[in-house]
Amino acid sequence: MDFRLAILEKKYERTRSLTLREKEYLSLVALGFKNPVIAKVLFVSFSTVKKTLESIFRKIKAKDRANAVAICFMHEILTTRHVNDVFQKYESRIREVLEKENTY
Repeated sequence: MDFRLAILEKKYERTRSLTLREKEYLSLVALGFKNPVIAKVLFVSFSTVKKTLESIFRKIKAKDRANAVAICFMHEILTTRHVNDVFQKYESRIREVLEKENTY
């Protein structure tokens, strides 16, 4: 097997292990939302968001938020359709949170 192909398959294998919920977190990150907003949208604590994102970064060996999103788009773990679906699923909650925070 070609060495480069083996590396790509290994990278794909680790990104494939993300749960649907983890993909929701990353979709909200891809939409540009910060941890406090993600926490309120998903009805979880700030520390849960932080720990979940750190876990995702470890799984896919990402350095930061932007790198994690890039890796997932590159390996088609996230698609624009998926991100849009997550936005539509949480749109009313997102609007509510942003209006309360005056950041809309």
